[in-house]
Amino acid sequence: MSFLAAVLASAGEVEMTDLDKNVSELKHKITNLEYDIKEAMEQRYMKFVVVSRDASSLLETAKSYSNQINNLISRIDNQTKREVVDALSDLKMFKTTLEENKYSLNVIEQILTASINLSNDNQTKLSLSDRIEKMQTVEEILTNNENLSNLDVYKHLLREHQRLTDVLHSNCLATWRNQIEWLENDVDGQNSSWKTMLKISGSQKDIYDSFFALKYFDTINVEIERFADKLINSILKPIIIENSQIDITKTINVSTLTLKISKHEDDFLSTTIKSLTDVFTFLNLTLPVENETQVMSYLGSYASHAFCNTFKDVALFNAVPIKFNELKHDFQKNIDKVLEFNSYLTEIGFFEESNDELVKYLENIDNLFFMKISRLYYDQARTIIKKDLHDLVEVNNENKWDSDDNIKDDNGFCQNFFSYPQSKVSKSLLELLDLIETIASEMSSVPESNAWRYHDILNNITIMYCDIVPFQRCKALEFHPQRSAVLYNNIMYFTRQLAEMSPIYKNLLIVHLLEKLKNLASEILHSQCKQQITQIENIVNQSDIISMAVNSNLGYSFEKSISQCYNILSILSTLWKDILPSSIYCKFIGYSCNGLFECIVSKIFTLEDISATSAEQYSSIFNKIVKDIPTLFPEPKEVHRYISKWWQINELIYILSSSMKDIENRWADGKGPLANELKVEQIKCLLKALFQNTDRRAALLKHISVTAQS
Repeated sequence: MSFLAAVLASAGEVEMTDLDKNVSELKHKITNLEYDIKEAMEQRYMKFVVVSRDASSLLETAKSYSNQINNLISRIDNQTKREVVDALSDLKMFKTTLEENKYSLNVIEQILTASINLSNDNQTKLSLSDRIEKMQTVEEILTNNENLSNLDVYKHLLREHQRLTDVLHSNCLATWRNQIEWLENDVDGQNSSWKTMLKISGSQKDIYDSFFALKYFDTINVEIERFADKLINSILKPIIIENSQIDITKTINVSTLTLKISKHEDDFLSTTIKSLTDVFTFLNLTLPVENETQVMSYLGSYASHAFCNTFKDVALFNAVPIKFNELKHDFQKNIDKVLEFNSYLTEIGFFEESNDELVKYLENIDNLFFMKISRLYYDQARTIIKKDLHDLVEVNNENKWDSDDNIKDDNGFCQNFFSYPQSKVSKSLLELLDLIETIASEMSSVPESNAWRYHDILNNITIMYCDIVPFQRCKALEFHPQRSAVLYNNIMYFTRQLAEMSPIYKNLLIVHLLEKLKNLASEILHSQCKQQITQIENIVNQSDIISMAVNSNLGYSFEKSISQCYNILSILSTLWKDILPSSIYCKFIGYSCNGLFECIVSKIFTLEDISATSAEQYSSIFNKIVKDIPTLFPEPKEVHRYISKWWQINELIYILSSSMKDIENRWADGKGPLANELKVEQIKCLLKALFQNTDRRAALLKHISVTAQS
């Protein structure tokens, strides 16, 4: 053997001896380290005793052993290359032992790494994002290594990880809410100038750190939604709806936005847009934008839709003028400001690029204008129609002219001939007519293409008047005749004025509603008259009009009932005389009086026997009512024009107080006044009831029958 070979052989033996020794020592140290770590983990995570040894030092020891193992494996590989044949078996054994020990060390390192990351002392010194990264590291270690699940400490590490994660989540929420702080002031209870305060504390980096943490815990959406709700209801809506002022102050890492109690002196749209722009600028400069994450975009996803609705329905709607000319000329400046504001909100991320709600709203500005004036006019009309009827004013009192004042036109007609008759109407009606004239005047000044919208408004107001009035006062109309008269006058005067407006405003095409209005007015008074007639009929039916025919002692009782009926007519006359036009008053008071006469006549014709004394009492009572009724009319001698039963009741009185000879003369062979007012059967019925069955009565009855047929 050569000298070189001898040297190499000697060196190989030394190396093998050294490897054997090192592997044995290292295996012993790793075993001891395993016991130390097991004891430390049990003390910390099972028995919850303060650990005497630092986990970091244990981890450093484990890493040192790991490096030694790697060094030995490298030496084994080198040694294998030199003595492949002789030392192969020993070296493989060494390498296997080292790899087993390396695996143990790897498990030890993972447990120690997890333990260190779970250490409270280490976490409290880090930012929220760094603490979350450490929690993520622990989670990866515990979930991606199946071999760890066999260790006794594994479940305790999982539980500790969950506990610390929950604590960290709570800290993140607390930090975020401290950074985004809302303060509310009890305005009623304190003399203060502010109502709501939004205080944002911390740098943008700190706020982003909280934002990132909440995003990791999947609670950012809840917090942003809560922030958006407070922003809309406590800041943006008061600015839009109440024109509230804001005040913005900034110090180092603290920005404050305060909503004041006082309002702007004006409610112009430009003032509202400026205040809103200041709010969004405050938020944009305060809330962070990092790593392509924009808090404003998150905020906008929850608040933009509600903001658009409020801004459109209140700010824009209120800013729209109510004059068509102002819409076409002056409002364009406001449109430009709104479009600029919309672009700004898109630029800062509060609006998405696809959000075009405000733009589309402005494109439909004409419809918005007519929607606003329609709502305005309808509300005004509804308020006027619901006003009290009793505040009256006399109309057309200038019609009290003398014959010398009659002014005739070129055709010789008196110009006052077609004037509305003197009467009283509610002041509220005149207000309604003024409103209609304003709408009609505005309609005449707009292009023909838009006039139909005003026409619809006028139609709807008229229909509203027709529909609301009777339903609103149906109960009152039954018990208040005066209201019925006022309402009749209101409707008829309203109808007349509409008819007069139509030729003046060529686009006013609501004449087709006049007939409906007239029918409504007539129905109201007829209903009131029927109500009074029903009351009269009840009194007559409950009286002694039937019993008195054979018992004259009941005359006083019946007379009292007839007086009650007359009092009802007299009260009705008092309530109507100074309100209704004279012709209308006479028509409807005559209709009511006629109801009384019809009831009396129908009852008398049913009697089969009337004593002479009772007949005289009937005649006396009926004569009195016939004398009193004409006093209810402006022209008493013309009463027969308004009471269709007037001559019939007079002929009835004549028969009750006359002899058979007088009755025969009054009959005049079927040509006298008696034949004109009473039917043959009615006359014969009265003759049978008044006179005994004698040849004279039979002859008269036969004569009446024969002459009636001829």
